[in-house]
Amino acid sequence: MLGADPLLAPLLRNSLKLATAAFITAAIALWTERVEFVWYPLIAVVVVTDDSDDQTLKAATSRVLGTAMGGVITFIVHTIVQGWPGVLLSLLVMIPVLRYCGWSSGLATGGLLSVMFLMIPDYTRLDWNYVFNRGLDTVVGCIIAILVGLLFWPWGAYGELHQEDQNLRRRLTEQLERYNLWLSGQQERPLPLAVAPLSAALQRIEQIIAKERRGARREKLRRTGWSRRVLLWQHTHFHWIAWEQMLSELPDAVVQRSPLIRSSVKAMHQELGQGQASEAPAPMEQWRTMAAECNLPVLTTLAVAQEQQPLHGSVRALARSVPC
Repeated sequence: MLGADPLLAPLLRNSLKLATAAFITAAIALWTERVEFVWYPLIAVVVVTDDSDDQTLKAATSRVLGTAMGGVITFIVHTIVQGWPGVLLSLLVMIPVLRYCGWSSGLATGGLLSVMFLMIPDYTRLDWNYVFNRGLDTVVGCIIAILVGLLFWPWGAYGELHQEDQNLRRRLTEQLERYNLWLSGQQERPLPLAVAPLSAALQRIEQIIAKERRGARREKLRRTGWSRRVLLWQHTHFHWIAWEQMLSELPDAVVQRSPLIRSSVKAMHQELGQGQASEAPAPMEQWRTMAAECNLPVLTTLAVAQEQQPLHGSVRALARSVPC
């Protein structure tokens, strides 16, 4: 079934995107009676239509301007040098010019124009009129590919962001609940969470946000607050792994005699799982006092505090900054 394979949906979308762009390009060429040179816009469609939608949109302006500049450079060079030496000289001139103008994305289609102009059997036909029309054909192909890329942009990105966010939140909440039960003597000590699923969910959030930031909806991304939330998740992810690792190395008796660890775990569970306001993270001086009063190893206790304090703060921020 289509929904069974997660790789099938992007593959199907990319195939439909390329087929749609090629069909529209051929239809416009037929309607404008420019079928004789239809390979110019079709090759531009194939070059510009990228599997990654963000690259198509990011390169939109530079594709078009770079292609136009490539056509002009090719014509000027071909009036002086013909054949393959002309193609080589065109590319040698084109590359630094396009890089200087910031239109490097147009190098592929601009270089393609240079090679295709070599296919003209009679170089007397290579005049300004021919260059303008073939350059226009190629630019039309670029524009169609860009518009079709917008049409097939994956619109479920924010739904997937919410899903991965809830997945991370659920995993941490359930683990905090297990720690609460253990510290109250109702079950055995839980094992630390596996790092791979947490990292995979966070990495997926980062990928979606990076893609949206380069796309046409970057203003919506800024308004919804996801850029700040992913920073909080990165901070939480880092300190959570370090905190659980340190906690797992402490004997049960040491952890259960630490009231600040117990109260902080309970507060994080209330914040993240139940949405209830709780006490702020305890200052470092309070941890030192607790270690002296409860006869706990000072360095080990303070090492746990160094991770639990920022972790508690990040969890509080996450619970209070629900994105739109």
